[in-house]
Amino acid sequence: MTSGGSPANRLGIIRGFGRKNIPVVYLDFDSSSIVKYSKYIRMRLKCGNPADSETEYISTLLGFGRQIKDRMMIIPAGDREVLILAKFKQELEQFYSLPVSSFEKIQKLVNKKEFYKWLTQERISHPKTYFPESNDDLQMMGQVIPYPYIIKPVYSHTFQEEFGQKCFVINSAHDLDHTVRRLRMAPTVEVVIQEIVPGKEAHSIYMYLDVKSRLLGISGYDKIRHWPVDFGFGSFCRSKWRPDLIKRCVELLQTAGYYGFAEAELIRDQRDQQYKLLEINPRTTLQNRLPASCGVDIEYIAYLDSMGKYTTRMTRCGEDVSWVNDFADVMSVLTQLRRKQTRISDLSSSLNPNIVHSIASLDDAAPFIIYSIQSLLRGARHIGRMVCATGF
Repeated sequence: MTSGGSPANRLGIIRGFGRKNIPVVYLDFDSSSIVKYSKYIRMRLKCGNPADSETEYISTLLGFGRQIKDRMMIIPAGDREVLILAKFKQELEQFYSLPVSSFEKIQKLVNKKEFYKWLTQERISHPKTYFPESNDDLQMMGQVIPYPYIIKPVYSHTFQEEFGQKCFVINSAHDLDHTVRRLRMAPTVEVVIQEIVPGKEAHSIYMYLDVKSRLLGISGYDKIRHWPVDFGFGSFCRSKWRPDLIKRCVELLQTAGYYGFAEAELIRDQRDQQYKLLEINPRTTLQNRLPASCGVDIEYIAYLDSMGKYTTRMTRCGEDVSWVNDFADVMSVLTQLRRKQTRISDLSSSLNPNIVHSIASLDDAAPFIIYSIQSLLRGARHIGRMVCATGF
């Protein structure tokens, strides 16, 4: 059973289990999602949107749990969902296997104020971060911190829903004033101020730790391109094993007694050539089919662990396998060409026919067909402008 997260995240999980003939129940609260068209969904369980009502969402899960004979595992793919599952962990574990830590530990990762204070306490390198207590405090602090910097959310999922982006980039007093005015219109949205780490070398580590915080599966991948280009998710990634970074992140989570899925995101600082930890997401990742395609199916490892059937030693991901986010990476490439941040000759590695795709799949084509139609309708004008600007 999978819940929340982006369509590619959910599709990757569903297809991974479906191809192994493991029944998948899809928690469906978004009637427009392409995920519901996957042939690997055994059953769609309609439920209320957890953003509207935690109670209704949990009631649906508990009601379904009382009806099923075999114990199922719930896989969290979104921040809001993992917070709710952790909050109601005791009730849900009557019926489900739940690879989720305590609410306190999940909160420490999802809440960026708690997270960066924790990193400071543990002496983990991360971007310099400031914690305004109000919008007035934000205005005053923002006037004395050197530009540029970003204003980013304490809770990413509520910020994305409110503003449709990951953060605000502040280059001037005018940007600061405009941003504060927008935030005053959303008084429940909390933010922090953070320096922009100079550098383009981004890396992610995706792993699963069992209930005793033992590492059972792990992968690492470089984020070659992003969408949106400056502050977005990885749209083109390549698997890469970086042992020093992996050791640092795993030890941090094990020290905290963490259990479940985790994706750590880091960026290399050009000033000192050190990787700085940006965040750790306590859920599955958008790129989950990348590690699965090079030897480490992390969701399946978690499933076997929940069934008491995982006996293999810890497995690590192979290298130099690529993953692309369909359509989003096209937008990233066109933007970088327009800005002259890349050249056509630099894109040859993206044309490898063995690349893992986020949504396109020969054995499960319907989601990609629907996604293509939706994307073309939404993005036709934008793509046209960008193509004209690049001269193609």
